Amino acid sequence: MQTLRRLAGILTLVVFVGACSAAAPSSAPASTIPSGDPNSPVSTDLPPGGGSSGTPTDPGLVEPKPGQLDVHPVAIDTLSTTVDGRHVVVEVQWTSGVEPCNVLDSIVVERGDHAFTITIREGHGPEEVACIDIAQIKHATVDLGDLEPGAYTINDSQGRATPVEVTIS
Repeated sequence: MQTLRRLAGILTLVVFVGACSAAAPSSAPASTIPSGDPNSPVSTDLPPGGGSSGTPTDPGLVEPKPGQLDVHPVAIDTLSTTVDGRHVVVEVQWTSGVEPCNVLDSIVVERGDHAFTITIREGHGPEEVACIDIAQIKHATVDLGDLEPGAYTINDSQGRATPVEVTIS
């Protein structure tokens, strides 16, 4: 009786894993899969401003793909800035699901009096797929351009990220 229960449990597990593997499409085209040992880790560390969407060295760097469905704001986890003279670039990082279920649609920047408020907007593609429940750290860059001298505050519209202060001389 005990052997029969174990066999039933193993069979259930095999069927479940097989169904999940068959239903989950690959989100990366074959050309982005790194060559070499398939078991070696892929680094997601990237110098500020480097990489491009979908590269094996930084799968978290995403670019907006306008036209998604059910677009909604997503909270930003962290904001960081790079200042070169008067030119300011902000890197935003957030946690979300994988494509095509969670796709960056747009980044909205509202400028106020010495303040910027950034909103990440995500939606999903038109595909009807089973969405796996896996979190992914994503990031994108926002170029604020050349700013006039003064102190500026950069905020997440959803209030999760700690605001960043930038002073331009």
